[in-house]
Amino acid sequence: MKKALIAAAVAGAFIAPHAMAADGAKIGIYWPMAINIGDTDEDNGSVSTTNETILDGGGQNLNFTWTDSLNNGMGLIAFMQFGNLTASNGDPRFGANGVDSRDSYIGLTGDHGMVAFGTNEHFFETDFIYDGYGADWANGGEGLNYINIGRTGFNFTRRDGESVWWTSAPMNGLVAKAAYTFGPAAARGDVSDAKGHQLGIQYSSGALRLHANIANYTDYGVNGSGNQAGTEASGTAFIASYDFGSFSITGGMFDLEQTGMGGAEDGVSVNGYSINITMPTAGGRIILNIGEQGDQDVTNATTGVTAAVNDSGRSGFDIGYQHDFSANTYMFVRYATQESGVNFNDDLDADDNDIADVNSESDNLMLGVVFSY
Repeated sequence: MKKALIAAAVAGAFIAPHAMAADGAKIGIYWPMAINIGDTDEDNGSVSTTNETILDGGGQNLNFTWTDSLNNGMGLIAFMQFGNLTASNGDPRFGANGVDSRDSYIGLTGDHGMVAFGTNEHFFETDFIYDGYGADWANGGEGLNYINIGRTGFNFTRRDGESVWWTSAPMNGLVAKAAYTFGPAAARGDVSDAKGHQLGIQYSSGALRLHANIANYTDYGVNGSGNQAGTEASGTAFIASYDFGSFSITGGMFDLEQTGMGGAEDGVSVNGYSINITMPTAGGRIILNIGEQGDQDVTNATTGVTAAVNDSGRSGFDIGYQHDFSANTYMFVRYATQESGVNFNDDLDADDNDIADVNSESDNLMLGVVFSY
């Protein structure tokens, strides 16, 4: 997952338009790779899989940035990013999909801040990238691993195409953000009209940072079944961070809900949290992450009764050390564990492609290197 260092650099360009001048393409690369050794136990340990592989981090990418100063005093930024570079052929998350376009867009900057359109992973997702690894490994306690609804398959970790968004210039420490997604075009005769929006505000003052975001998507499908009319997914999040000098702590809380799926379960909601503690050392940093979702609340479509589904949560943590070898390269060692309850996933109807109900526990020891330039 992804691109935190690159995204931060690009975000800095958004709020400094007057510093931009016409320039050729600036090429950047972000590449995390790791040796992973561990195991995954399912169905109360009756099925065990050994994990010994080389992994590409989820955020590996090659990106190009162009800037230009316009005659009207505004600036232009054109950003093109390619992901799924997949140096590790054994990474099951990418398979044979090959290189694809990731976050790519054109933006106009000025006193208004920045307005852009194209494809982007918006702030409801990216504000949760505070695990210290750019959300690359999708296990342990990193925040992005928890902002999804297991029983419906709806994921707020999403790349939104056909979207337009605005980020304000800082106003006494405040930055406002908004995004609108037109969504994929409906098929002929399809009554669905998938679309979504996000609204957010952030505040910074010295060592303190606060974020508050909401997201809402309608007519998006369930469990990979395509766009589905009448569905609605919404999320709210609050994130706070404070740097004490000797260590920093960041915590996020979220509430997620999806309704209108039909079948036995008409509505599913869940809440949870994730916490990161980072302690600088002489040569790098020690990092601890903890994340958890509670049991999911389900509304019965027939009776309208809402009740918690036992053993439908997810939890995990990771601890590791990063050692800096240069301004562009660090190596790390990391232990991560994660557990999902037997009812975290669920087949909503006979036609979906969801994973069969099973509890799962994984343990992973990782040794890796991250290069960004």
